[in-house]
Amino acid sequence: MTSLSREQKLSLSDTMKLLGVSESTARRMFARLEENGYAVRTHGGIQCVNQTMMLYSFEQGTKTNIAKKAAIGRKACSLLRDGDVIFCDSGTTIQCFCNEMIFYIRDKKINIKVYTNSLANLELLSPHMKVTLIGGEYRTNRKDFFGYIGEQALGGLYFDKTFIGADGCVDAQCFTTTDFETARLDEIAMKNSESTIMLVDSSKFSVFSHVSFAPVKSLYAIVTDHGITKETQSKIEKEGCRIILSD
Repeated sequence: MTSLSREQKLSLSDTMKLLGVSESTARRMFARLEENGYAVRTHGGIQCVNQTMMLYSFEQGTKTNIAKKAAIGRKACSLLRDGDVIFCDSGTTIQCFCNEMIFYIRDKKINIKVYTNSLANLELLSPHMKVTLIGGEYRTNRKDFFGYIGEQALGGLYFDKTFIGADGCVDAQCFTTTDFETARLDEIAMKNSESTIMLVDSSKFSVFSHVSFAPVKSLYAIVTDHGITKETQSKIEKEGCRIILSD
């Protein structure tokens, strides 16, 4: 654990050499560390759980990669169709999408019905279109609602498209978030949606958070910026998921 805390990341082979153990023993150690909440297993290794992985701040997110998020939001609007019923989760990239959607529907003269668990999205969109807020217990750090009441409401709704964000991605295979509550709501929305579109800036492909919730192969498309590497793009496309790059 000391070496992991110092290095933050360890590969399976490095752990075997460092401790002089077999591959099966190293994997069991990884599993115990993950079960106890000290680390998260990755493809071929393990990474220490730190503050970045565990905590989320909506306010901090509004100050990060804003131009990229706005461009991603504009590009994602091209996937909207007249009459769509959509779900938008919380997060600053989705908020940028909602902001761009206001101008898009006005320009294209289309009608969109929006459901969201985000108070920030509601305040932004409600003067311009019909919005239904999915309620529950309020979280100030995400400016959204979560929990049993929200899950029950979401479970009885069906969407043409679900637009979600993420806090990280593991080896271009699965997107992650900081907490189980966010993961659970998004999983329900994804299950009840004709197609799910992930909106993330390219920095998310080099980090990951505590809870995995959205396998790449379950997504219709990922909208991101040109900072995504060719290797990552190739891995994602092999999973049958479209990559849409912002302008």
